[in-house]
Amino acid sequence: MKVKLTPGFLLLLADTLLLNIIYFFLLYNIQHTASYQEHYPIYNFFNNISWLVSFYLCGSYTYKPTKFKKLVKVSLAAYTVYLAANFILFNSLFNYVDSRLNLANIILFGNYILFSRILIQSGLTKLHKTGLIRQKVIIIGSDGLSSQLVKQLEKKDLIYSIEGIFDDKDFYVGDIQYPLIGNISECMDYAIKNEIQEIYTVIPIDNDERIRKIADLADENFIRFKVVHNQIIDNLSKNNITHYEQDLPISTLNPEPVAANIKGQILKRFFDILFSLFTIVFILSWLAPILAILIKLDSPGPVFFKQLRTGIKNKPFLCFKFRSLYINNDADHKQVTKNDSRYTRIGKFLRKSNLDELPQLFNVLAGDMSIVGSRPHMLKHTEIYSRLHNKYMRRHYIKPGLTGWAQINGYRGEITVDEQLIKRVDHDLWYIENWNFWLDIRIVFQTFSSTLKGDKNAY
Repeated sequence: MKVKLTPGFLLLLADTLLLNIIYFFLLYNIQHTASYQEHYPIYNFFNNISWLVSFYLCGSYTYKPTKFKKLVKVSLAAYTVYLAANFILFNSLFNYVDSRLNLANIILFGNYILFSRILIQSGLTKLHKTGLIRQKVIIIGSDGLSSQLVKQLEKKDLIYSIEGIFDDKDFYVGDIQYPLIGNISECMDYAIKNEIQEIYTVIPIDNDERIRKIADLADENFIRFKVVHNQIIDNLSKNNITHYEQDLPISTLNPEPVAANIKGQILKRFFDILFSLFTIVFILSWLAPILAILIKLDSPGPVFFKQLRTGIKNKPFLCFKFRSLYINNDADHKQVTKNDSRYTRIGKFLRKSNLDELPQLFNVLAGDMSIVGSRPHMLKHTEIYSRLHNKYMRRHYIKPGLTGWAQINGYRGEITVDEQLIKRVDHDLWYIENWNFWLDIRIVFQTFSSTLKGDKNAY
């Protein structure tokens, strides 16, 4: 069974963790009877079960970040049911329950529930004011469908900020209260200048060539383009529907499970931090000094190689590696080839074993890279490759990775013909459009496996 990591599920994990922390803290700091000492595992088991059942019965698992009033309501309801379970079930059936510890547990957990919800709301409100979690959106078209869309987006005001509407008409129907910014042809200039994150169109993309051109330009500028459909939609459109705003089917031309999903981004970032910290502390901390000595003994020059690479949304970042080549003037524009004369002796081993990439864990920790993603290319190659593949820039919708779907499928290393680039980009785009957390785990394990077996394209 696949577990869906919704905000409600993550909240349940946090609540249950704190419930147990509070309980064990009290257990070791409050004197209790010998009978209770003997039976406390049974009590704690039912204590957890009562909270899980209460949480589920009261609908807390359906919590959404934009619904604070509902969060408070269902949290209070769940806590009330939990209280009833404690007083009725435990006091009636278990004569070994320590009333002092039980009461302290209930009071402290109740305080946690209250203050955690206040912190959640205040945190979301502050993020909302900074605009960090808001998506600035504009709408193309001003008919009744756009009026329905506005009503649905307004319900998610912590997430969406509607900047205005573009249409060739001088008026619009419905009760839309947002300004008519300009005509459709001015849409993209405004979107780029004002850092718009999403464009919605209620005008069918297949019926208007201008809309398709806007969609292509939006893709090139990392602006998500979404099409709002009427209830009556053809089978082709149904296959591309990504989500619904109430009864409004909405599709994107290119699905992006991670880049367009806040929960996915949080989960992916959490894994990145955990994995990189663990590897840095337990492996790189002792391995880096050894490799540094070998690199310095092997050839003159710095231990680390630093180079600007293309990052998320085409923003350059400074990428770190262990130096594997002699100092040369071609590093920023010439690919490394299989029998490259620039290799140092230790450098050939580092590249073959992928150890040269380990310093990029600091890039991951800094947030410039992810453990899994599309491999970052040097700026010169990004410029060249973007002219060879019309969807090449879509690779940069997500952070570049230490490893990726293309790499474990053999598309890594030197690019000598266009076909190699096409295959690599196709695999990178497949990953972006089909991402899930378990795919990342699979890629990491396959990377380890191929490294141990030896990869013919690793040089």
